[in-house]
Amino acid sequence: MDKLVGHGPDRRGNGQRPEPGPHVLAVLYPAFGHVLPMLPILAELVRRGCRVTATTGAKFADRVRATGAEAVTYTTALSDSAPPDSLTSDELARATLRYLEEMLAVSPVIESCSRPDALLYDTTVWAPPRVLAIRWECPALQVVPTFASNEYFSVAERLGRVAPPMDPGHPALARFGQLLAEYGGEHKVPMERAGEVMSGRGQTTIVTIPRAFQFFAETFGDDHVFVGPCLDRSDASTAGWRPVPGGGPVALISLGTTVNEQPDLFRRCAEAFGGTDWQVVMTVGGRLDPATLGPLPRNVEVHQWLPHAEVLRHASVFVCQGGMGSVQESLYYAVPMVVVPHHHEQQANAERIAELSLGDVLARESLTPDLVRDAVARVAGDGDIAVRTRAMRDHIHAAGGASRAAEAIMAEATSHPNRLVPTND
Repeated sequence: MDKLVGHGPDRRGNGQRPEPGPHVLAVLYPAFGHVLPMLPILAELVRRGCRVTATTGAKFADRVRATGAEAVTYTTALSDSAPPDSLTSDELARATLRYLEEMLAVSPVIESCSRPDALLYDTTVWAPPRVLAIRWECPALQVVPTFASNEYFSVAERLGRVAPPMDPGHPALARFGQLLAEYGGEHKVPMERAGEVMSGRGQTTIVTIPRAFQFFAETFGDDHVFVGPCLDRSDASTAGWRPVPGGGPVALISLGTTVNEQPDLFRRCAEAFGGTDWQVVMTVGGRLDPATLGPLPRNVEVHQWLPHAEVLRHASVFVCQGGMGSVQESLYYAVPMVVVPHHHEQQANAERIAELSLGDVLARESLTPDLVRDAVARVAGDGDIAVRTRAMRDHIHAAGGASRAAEAIMAEATSHPNRLVPTND
């Protein structure tokens, strides 16, 4: 059995084997938009010699193992369903409490893992990692797969524009505070550190969008590392999907992974391209049988799933709902977008796309094939949009992606004074 020693000087040289890499424990939120950006980071940490353990939902365990990390699966559910179109103040307060209850229910699984040298966590499942990092006296780094927040810009406040304010005295919110205090007390977290648990204050934040896409980017300091999208490039040299030689321009249509059971919306988007020379690729996800879409224009091909990168390499436009994963992948390939947002987060993303002249935005409620056709033609033919999408692509490629994220994680994992290093004896 390996012995544990304190983190000392570099033991490379003198005929000795290199010092084993640090142990990183990653706490994942089991939803595609959250797991997929984390996987390339895990793979890069493994490549650099780290021992990586990741807690996740059962359906993502094989993807985690494929990175070389050890997968430890949750025994209780973390909801990955899309947020409803609207909530009352009472419903929102109760949903906030359920969210905390679900988070705390996965804590025993996280605690079952051996103490890490660094704790990496998706900010959506924030409470257990922040408490356990204090208990274990190890550094914690949070990964934000969307816009980051600080004192100048708050995602919660931004979404609050389209959500009702909650009554601070609501019983569910009172129970929220009580439950979080009880959990912190069980793990011997001092009351004076309660603010760290709520805010993540003092921790490094890895943001998987480029700084140029962030609202109020100039107000974020070095504690926020904007690495841009962390995409799996392992299939970059494979043949994959190819357009018809000599055919027309390519359009990709997808409604993401959370709110894609909308056959009528897919049909309206497809009908926009009838009688045109566009080559249209539509991905509908696992919740929708392509047969339910009925007859579609001959130039529209439908897949339940297809790596979007295979199509975006050739595409002139991407019609999507504006989930951050789709947005960042589209910009990675400098493909402008026509965005039809569904829920509040997608609406914020759509606002930023329009503000930066990276595409166009259409209202889902009033969508018609004619509106889609006109928007696609406008976006694909707009020279200013082309210039801006190429500039954003350059920002993304310069941001560093998974490699820069791994550097930040390893810097903290290898430098903190409480690190325990397994010897090679």
